[in-house]
Amino acid sequence: MRLARRYQVSDFFIGVVILAVGSDLPELVVSIAAAVRQFAGEETANLIVGNALGSCLGQFGLVMGTAGMLGRLSLPRRQTLIHGGVLLASLLLLAATGWDGVVSRPEGALLVASFLVYLLSLVGAESRASRKPTPVDHTRVGRTWLTLIIGMTLVLVSADVIVNRALTLAELWGVDQSYIGITIIGVGTSLPELMISVGAALRARMGLSVGNLLGSNILDTLLPIGIAAVIAPLRFDPALLAFDLPMLFGLSAVILIFLFRATGIRKPQAVMLLLCYAGYIATISHGA
Repeated sequence: MRLARRYQVSDFFIGVVILAVGSDLPELVVSIAAAVRQFAGEETANLIVGNALGSCLGQFGLVMGTAGMLGRLSLPRRQTLIHGGVLLASLLLLAATGWDGVVSRPEGALLVASFLVYLLSLVGAESRASRKPTPVDHTRVGRTWLTLIIGMTLVLVSADVIVNRALTLAELWGVDQSYIGITIIGVGTSLPELMISVGAALRARMGLSVGNLLGSNILDTLLPIGIAAVIAPLRFDPALLAFDLPMLFGLSAVILIFLFRATGIRKPQAVMLLLCYAGYIATISHGA
């Protein structure tokens, strides 16, 4: 956050770009590690897709529900329309690429390119609106960069261990990889967003909280599966396409409706989100 404030950008921009990309690093690295195994001939497609969808559902159900219990979550209607529209379009694009049961390398490249176009448009819009940078303590900025590099290194080292343990659990429990990806890994990789969003809600920085979750879900919809498919084509389980992806689309649409209304997301809406997520986890656990 200190690095972003150096250039006087908005809370929403920090949430969508800086925090979303940083907090989604675990999902990205886990997907890349699993894709390398897929390229080597080991089947990990359901783990990759399940991790991406599970992270999105966890962020909108568990994380946004929890943040909404602590304070009113809101967003200007124009931003809700623009970025909410991008999210729904991203989900439809993901469904289209997986419709035939396989996300090919060209389709993976399309998912990645779509996110990059969105990211560049955000950076361009913010650079036109931002003010002059403010003086900063360069020692503190240096420590911030060092902390980021150390954190990224730890994530890189742990990713392969996470994938290996997830595959072992799926085999020992006799469940599909997608179940492990959606529940254990999906929830686990959503913990950074939970801490960021709860912290922002406690400080009444609602643009930061909502921006982080919207940006994270746009990223998780496009990048982890897209990058993994570029490394090795992915099988897209019809069950995920028929149930989990529509569930995510429906939950996203409901949240956008809440945000579009003047009242935003308060405790009643937050409780509804938490119950929806709990019901979803119970449903897939029963099916597993």
